[in-house]
Amino acid sequence: MADLVSAAASGNRRETLEALRDKLASSIQDCESGRDVAALSKRLMEVMGELDAMPKPRKESPLARAKRGA
Repeated sequence: MADLVSAAASGNRRETLEALRDKLASSIQDCESGRDVAALSKRLMEVMGELDAMPKPRKESPLARAKRGA
């Protein structure tokens, strides 16, 4: 699970949305207020919809990874 602050600072939209998704899910799990659960759940569904609408990331080949020195 990526840190939300680090993901946002990176500027990578997918990573930021994934970190936000994970944070929202964790907050829902720990929440005891029905009203807050409803609001957090709505936002979680919106974030998941944004992620679903994004093009799927391409897997980087081992050769490409080696060329960039990772």
